[in-house]
Amino acid sequence: MSDIHAAKTRIAEFFQSEFGKEPEAIRFVKLAKSDEGWKGAVEVTEPNEYLKKLGYPLIFDKNHYTIALDENLNVTRYGREDEEE
Repeated sequence: MSDIHAAKTRIAEFFQSEFGKEPEAIRFVKLAKSDEGWKGAVEVTEPNEYLKKLGYPLIFDKNHYTIALDENLNVTRYGREDEEE
């Protein structure tokens, strides 16, 4: 497996294990090699929990996350783009 495929697999596994997201809900926007390892941007389709609690039909949001991996493919940083400093 090439390095980029290993990084992509690791990022998908992270969102699946930490957030319980199905593979179909994860779409890669960008993935690039960096000095520290890998940096990526991912779009994750998620149900809007606020509207769900208000009784609306299931409505989905597309949230964008950034994620960084070190050379050993360990996640070193992640966050929603609209929540970052």
